[in-house]
Amino acid sequence: MKKLMGYLLLITLLASFILTGCGNSEIKQSTSTTPSDENDETDETDEKTTLKLFHNWINVDETSYFEDLAKEFEASHKNVDIIIENVGDPDYKSKLKVMLGADDAPDIFFSWSGESAYKFVRAGSVLDLSEYLDKDSEWADTFIPASLVPFTYEEGLYGIPVRIDCKMMVYNKDLFEKYNVEVPKTYEELLEICQTFKDAKVLPIALGNQDPWASCHYITTFNGQCVPEDVRNSDYNYKTGKFTDKGYLDALYLLKDINDKGYFTPNTNAIEFEVARNDFLTGNAAMTYMQSIEFKRCSENNINAGVFPMPAPENAKGNTNLITGSPDGFMISKSCKNPDVAIELLKLITSNKWQERMITQLSSPASIKDVHNESNSDEVTLEAVKLYSTADGFVNWLDADVHSKIAEVYVPGIQEVLAGTTTPEKLMEKVQKAADEIQTEGEE
Repeated sequence: MKKLMGYLLLITLLASFILTGCGNSEIKQSTSTTPSDENDETDETDEKTTLKLFHNWINVDETSYFEDLAKEFEASHKNVDIIIENVGDPDYKSKLKVMLGADDAPDIFFSWSGESAYKFVRAGSVLDLSEYLDKDSEWADTFIPASLVPFTYEEGLYGIPVRIDCKMMVYNKDLFEKYNVEVPKTYEELLEICQTFKDAKVLPIALGNQDPWASCHYITTFNGQCVPEDVRNSDYNYKTGKFTDKGYLDALYLLKDINDKGYFTPNTNAIEFEVARNDFLTGNAAMTYMQSIEFKRCSENNINAGVFPMPAPENAKGNTNLITGSPDGFMISKSCKNPDVAIELLKLITSNKWQERMITQLSSPASIKDVHNESNSDEVTLEAVKLYSTADGFVNWLDADVHSKIAEVYVPGIQEVLAGTTTPEKLMEKVQKAADEIQTEGEE
């Protein structure tokens, strides 16, 4: 019995020793691994996330906007470094194409909307951002609804608009009052007031078309007014484009009519855009078709200006409540390793504070609602914002909304129509042939 009790006592002591030993082992392991875990955690926290931002603003005031934006973001995101690279037009597009095909692709890059953006989508180069706006409805609701549409491709949203650049007819109020002229409501009324100014030896409309994108903006507008919207949308899609609707001819004849009647700057194809623009800014022209990013130049040159959308012809078959222009914005590369962080940066640039700076520093109308006011915007811009905020949407720049091979035929052809070296019919035949070749041979 004593022997048995001895064995039991020995077993109890051994068990106690083993349990105590195991307990100490666990404590040591815990003690020894905690610093390691903490170090790992610190390493993760301290590890820098790099975002490459690529844009095409190159003036000093413009570049400082993005530098200041990056500083503010980095201040609230200690582990983020933003590397900014910028190249001006026209080199921007070619360099971006090279970068997206290489290992140094930017994480975030500027893009025009419409076809300019869609080609990146088809190439699989950019992320679908729909889920981010779906998750953050408050952010999504800040945008002017029409600004999101030109970055939408099929079922996805691939760009975040940061500004809206639209086209409006800007007029000299003093000249309109002097010659007792009312703002026209139709294309036909526009021709009538142009004749009034021509008779008074005042240039009706300043247009310098040495670079044919200027007249291309007119055709952008007239196509939207003259071609049924569903037909135009189908034609601008390189997969289905036919360009056989009579409205395309009507649009070219509207432009040709203005020129043939002598209402544009004489010899417009030989005149630089800026030279013609100065005719308006010095009070020598009654009207000019001006982009919203230029509106502030009216007040800077003491021109008492007003604005109205390009009036449509009577019985127009297109959508006459569209504004010519488009949003510009940023896309996120498919190769971006930290898209969540990239989205946070885009949320910052589309915040009220930075959208106001977009207005005042970059002279660019904002893409979000209720940010324009009398303290940050001139009268012409405020009037334009009201017009495009209540429009059905935008008709995107023709040269940015059709396939590049079609634009290469269409845009210089408009200049030839104005010069009288080709007819609207012959030009549209060439456009139709280009559209057919793209579908036959493939996109590239």
